[in-house]
Amino acid sequence: MFVLHDGIGLVAKRLEHIPNSEPPVVRVLSDNKTYSAYERTADEVNIVGRVRWFAREI
Repeated sequence: MFVLHDGIGLVAKRLEHIPNSEPPVVRVLSDNKTYSAYERTADEVNIVGRVRWFAREI
């Protein structure tokens, strides 16, 4: 999980490198199935940080 700036705000998403893509492309995935995956060039992805720990109330 990475924290990205998507041009509007900060989001936590998973990134998947697309092999053999030129220019390099990454698929941006959400754990929330409400949001569809999308692809961006590596230059368009602004990684702010990495999620190291996450907890939620049950």
